[in-house]
Amino acid sequence: MSDVLRNLIKVIYPKETDNKSYSVFTDSQIEMLNQLIEYADYYDNKAFKYIAEKYPEYDSNANRQYTPAQIPINYSRYIVDKLASWQFEDSVDISVTTTKKSMEKKAKSVEDDLYAFHKDNNLNLKWLQAAKEANTSGGVAAKLIYDKDKGVRLLVRPRIECFPIPEFDDYEKINKVHFAAFKSEDLIWKQTYELTGGKCYFEEAIYNVKNNLAVEEVIQERTALGNGNKTLDFIPVYIIPNNPTIGMVWGYSELADLIPLINEIDKKYADASDALRFEMFAITVLMNMKAFSDQKGKGQGVPETKPGAIWNLAGAPEMKADVLKLESQFKYNDTLKNHLGALTSVLFEHAGVVQITPETVSKIGNLSGVALKLLYASMVSKVNNKNTIWKPKLSEIYRDSLKMRSVYESYQYPEDVDIEIILQEPTPMNEKEQVEIATMKLAAGLTSIKKTMNDMGVENAEELIADILAEKKEQENNFNDLYGVERDQDIKE
Repeated sequence: MSDVLRNLIKVIYPKETDNKSYSVFTDSQIEMLNQLIEYADYYDNKAFKYIAEKYPEYDSNANRQYTPAQIPINYSRYIVDKLASWQFEDSVDISVTTTKKSMEKKAKSVEDDLYAFHKDNNLNLKWLQAAKEANTSGGVAAKLIYDKDKGVRLLVRPRIECFPIPEFDDYEKINKVHFAAFKSEDLIWKQTYELTGGKCYFEEAIYNVKNNLAVEEVIQERTALGNGNKTLDFIPVYIIPNNPTIGMVWGYSELADLIPLINEIDKKYADASDALRFEMFAITVLMNMKAFSDQKGKGQGVPETKPGAIWNLAGAPEMKADVLKLESQFKYNDTLKNHLGALTSVLFEHAGVVQITPETVSKIGNLSGVALKLLYASMVSKVNNKNTIWKPKLSEIYRDSLKMRSVYESYQYPEDVDIEIILQEPTPMNEKEQVEIATMKLAAGLTSIKKTMNDMGVENAEELIADILAEKKEQENNFNDLYGVERDQDIKE
């Protein structure tokens, strides 16, 4: 695998790999790519591929008289998907505001444009997919492209395909980004975005592995992205890391600390399965056997293996024939159950995901909203930490989608508006309490109808408010039409 990945590195960093002093750098890149492949395998429930490398006794392909059990429990996907769904299970809301009275209509128009961009690109699904990738690999890349037929499009790409080149001191400043992947065993595809001189340049080509990585096909020669004299003055590529520390362009995978625990749990389930199999079908030992007799006690018969079968055993002279079953007397059930329970609890504690079982639900009963918040506190905290990264990144993406439109279309980019991305609070609530609290806040003038609707996960609150007001007006008109005439008649009489 290292030799294959080395070709990919050479295509991405041709100048660096030509210099022998960069050999350590490329080795670290290859190690990183192998690690990303491992994370992806664990998400796909291929844990025993790595367990068998370290513990050969679990290798089902080894030349043995029996096949060891492999029971992978896919905690990786469960935890990754659970964290992602808590971030983006509810749709993303967009709020565009301005401090200038003259720009209020424009702000409303921009908000409608962004909702259209969101809907046309199916971003409810794409952000959910992006969060799963970020949780698995430690980050995800997104890029904006312009399609003549569909307008501005957003593409989500896995971390393993994206190679940003940050500045040494200011690691948040990225002026060059590569996208690369194997198109086939012999062909490597690469795209490059580079910001220089206030313009974003783009090139794309395919390289031949068997021909010393020579250019097989030029898809797009180096050119400035734009339309005529208008060009992009930013790189439309966005790196969204997963909880990075200082100096990290990418972040940490959620699986990094969980894989050893997952391996141990999978091994113990496999051990328990094999133990059960050997206990159920214990090894039979025949002692001092000369031959099997038939039912009449003559000749050499074949032992029957059906339930309740009776064997006539012929022993050697002056030696008693006997049959024994090798059965273990080790009582491991309680110990194994406690061990697996402790491992699973530690696994979910490290993941920050709440483990709810039928026994837990039966003990909990009906909880108040405060109690639910306490129960899910660690998960809420983890998701909120992620959102401190996601919210500004999404705001930047939505704003840059308007900038891209202004370059490729006759669209006026609004300078004086603020774009806020609203990610819904994932904490489960007692719905009755939630409505009662919202009603009291509205009655006391502590919040607005729009904010309350946003907090409760209503998509496009302004449109719903307009529908409610229109419906209320129609009801009032119907009431006047029905009862107004009758009151006039009563006055005349």
